[in-house]
Amino acid sequence: MSVLPPAGHAGRLTLGHTMGPVVRHLSVCLLAIVTVALSACGSPPRVSSPSPTAPPTATPTLAPDTESLTLVSQGLGAYQAVVVPVAVIHNAATRTGVRGVVVHFVPTRGGRALTPLDSPAVTLYPGQTLAVTADCTDTCNNTGTVRDPDGLMVTIGAGTWAPLPGSALTATAVRSSCTSGCGGGHGQWDVAAVVGSPELSQGTRVDVFTWCTNAGGAIVGGSPPSVVLWPQSGGMLSLTLHAILSSPPSTCHVGASAPI
Repeated sequence: MSVLPPAGHAGRLTLGHTMGPVVRHLSVCLLAIVTVALSACGSPPRVSSPSPTAPPTATPTLAPDTESLTLVSQGLGAYQAVVVPVAVIHNAATRTGVRGVVVHFVPTRGGRALTPLDSPAVTLYPGQTLAVTADCTDTCNNTGTVRDPDGLMVTIGAGTWAPLPGSALTATAVRSSCTSGCGGGHGQWDVAAVVGSPELSQGTRVDVFTWCTNAGGAIVGGSPPSVVLWPQSGGMLSLTLHAILSSPPSTCHVGASAPI
């Protein structure tokens, strides 16, 4: 079979019908390659950044507590054969209580020491203020045959410091009235009080004190320590305390303590 071009067509090659499908096929291939390349160059994958970790919170360090007892005020009451020294003490600690505190009294006359006396052992909760008393009958004031004591020395004994359960007892003076010696300044005054706590157990010893002040705030006396064996579980009791005063009072107060 001859492949020479027909006469008159020497040196010419006709591609019209033979190249068309080839060109179309090449175009399709190029489009596919471009499509694949664009797909490969799509948006980069998202990378999650870890959330920042909060620094640990430091636990605050509490400053050491102030474990000390201070003497707020003192005074004494005298009537007939009875002398009652009074000391108001305060627990300066904010978190720590103290128990087994005994206050030592020495009444004086003209600078001379008379009979040494001790209060009952008491408990003070953080920040609590409490008055304690003692009883000196006959040996401090011999039925009026000598002058009343005119001074008082007070020393606060060391107690045991520790966190205490519960809270201080509730003690409130309701009213007071003179019952003896009312015309001479010195005398006995009865103080009605309400004392108690929901935390008291039956049979617990409760020491109750009352102290009275004049219009200027000076202590004019108080009651000898009164001991109550708690007759019930919790609750409140109404009591009458007998205060020995050197002059008429303006205000009377009541405090109470129970061992822990």
